[in-house]
Amino acid sequence: MISEPASLPSVSLSRSQTIRLVVVGILVVLALAPVVPDFARFVYPLNVFGYQTDGDGVVTTVARRSPSPPNAMARAAAKIVAIVQGRPGAAPLATPPPEPDAVLRGDRVRIDRVKPFDRKPGLAGRGYTYDNPQRYLPIERNGAERVLHLVARTEPAPLRPVDMLRIVLCIVAVALGAMLFLVKPSIATAAFFVFCLAAVEAPSTFLDPMIPMPWRPIPAWIHDTMRGAVRPALLLFALCLIDGDADAPRERVFTWLVAALALALGTLNAYAQWSLNYAAIPAQELDSALKIASTYVLNALIVIALLVAFVRAPGNDRHRISWIAVAFVFAGIARFASDTWYPGHVNGWQNGLLVSASIVPIATIWIAVVRHQFFNVDFVVSRAVVYVSLTAAVIGTITVCEEIGTYVFYQNTDLAYGVLIGVSLLVGAFTGKLVAVLDHFVDRFIFRDRRQQRQALEFIAGYILDAETVEDVYRALLQDAPHALQLSFGGILGRQPDGGYRLAQSYDWPDDLTIQLGPSDELTRAITRTRGALTFTGKDTRLIQHSFPNERLTFAAPLFFDRTVSGIVVYGHNVSGLDLDPDEREHLVRVVAHASIALNTIELNRYRNAAGPASLPMPAT
Repeated sequence: MISEPASLPSVSLSRSQTIRLVVVGILVVLALAPVVPDFARFVYPLNVFGYQTDGDGVVTTVARRSPSPPNAMARAAAKIVAIVQGRPGAAPLATPPPEPDAVLRGDRVRIDRVKPFDRKPGLAGRGYTYDNPQRYLPIERNGAERVLHLVARTEPAPLRPVDMLRIVLCIVAVALGAMLFLVKPSIATAAFFVFCLAAVEAPSTFLDPMIPMPWRPIPAWIHDTMRGAVRPALLLFALCLIDGDADAPRERVFTWLVAALALALGTLNAYAQWSLNYAAIPAQELDSALKIASTYVLNALIVIALLVAFVRAPGNDRHRISWIAVAFVFAGIARFASDTWYPGHVNGWQNGLLVSASIVPIATIWIAVVRHQFFNVDFVVSRAVVYVSLTAAVIGTITVCEEIGTYVFYQNTDLAYGVLIGVSLLVGAFTGKLVAVLDHFVDRFIFRDRRQQRQALEFIAGYILDAETVEDVYRALLQDAPHALQLSFGGILGRQPDGGYRLAQSYDWPDDLTIQLGPSDELTRAITRTRGALTFTGKDTRLIQHSFPNERLTFAAPLFFDRTVSGIVVYGHNVSGLDLDPDEREHLVRVVAHASIALNTIELNRYRNAAGPASLPMPAT
């Protein structure tokens, strides 16, 4: 009698997991809420004044401003006006507007003379505006006060795609940090998550003018606190690399010390920015203290910690830590270049690329985690998800390029539809090659062992036809094939007289997994009805729930003998949700099909050997 299948275990979050999930969700919302609305900047760009001040509001850097064509045209128009006005009877023409004033190095922005409601980030600090491209800015120059008439420049076309890239990278960085911490909660992953919250600096946000006073400084305070905690979090992450054990007692002591330091520096950074922008209080002394503590002292400690971790690490980990250290050094150099040369010697889009370099160490750590189980994180990545992601990335890139190209041509020529048709023709011409490109990309950069796995399956499918005994066929099916694909267990369910199936041969079969299927089981009927291979993804989940508990079965294919399904070959994994990509599934189906041919050939040879040559029918002459 067939027993009823065991019900699926109920899954629920513990209290600690729920608290962790809520805290992570709040931090992610606080980090990304001001950023997401800025996708509108591609259509509604900001206006940039192009100056930078220190903590006291003194201008330290001014962007290079080249003469613009409208000013030259205005001067030419003024000459024409003078000539025309000299003629009798000519109507006087309007005089061109005066040249806008320019901010000079050494000017001190008198933010205390600006109305509190108009005090936004950008009056001091790095100058930009959200609403008005013209601003009357009170300054102090050479001891005398004056009011400058500033005219902002709209963000140029090369800067807007870079701003969009910075927003996307900010979202990606926060998502990667949150996922790693939720998958493997530890001190190291928590420090990495805090680093990801503000390491990739997003561009200026539209939300500041939308929030009324006195609530407007609150989002800026939260963001500045996160920014101040970036380097302490990186220091804690580097300290966790020394022992490799993120829960060692020494790391716990470091955690409390670095957490207090991060809170202090973050609060100090937020207070310094609030003092200048909203309280109109000079804060250069605070900025200098932050620069000494954060830029010099903490960076030196981080470098020392990475060197110690590199020296103490074993061979494989030393190689990975060296790449992580190089990635952090690269991001640090890019950040130093941005702080030193923008906006005086570096354009806006170039500065955006420099600031976006902080994604490099985050991506490097994730590559180490996914490919080499760094921090003892064992990811089982669905190859199908990778294909979907890469396909979406390719389609998204083509779409963005098409939209940008169409937008540029539409603004400059009347060939917008021609460009759209040309891009569509190019996409249609190269669509057939996208599969090969994706295959090569996946094999080369993500799953470098996939090519070896496919070659191993092709080799197994070849030599299984030469098997001389049934044991050789079973060995190839249950040991060689699972080993090639790194599957955890396999088995062959043999057909019973009542039409059901029972486990006949197995390899590392789990004790808690069912060993028989009844003749009326849905999986049995699906196999015998279709006589094809089943892979258990979305539509077959119901079959797994009734036949195999915990959804650990990942593949099933029939064995044929004498035009009937004599057995079912099944493979599984200890982790729920493991998937096989289409190529691996096809190769595995081929292996099982060749096993059916081999079994039939062995049985035929056995029959021939038992009957003898004389009893075999002779062909007609």
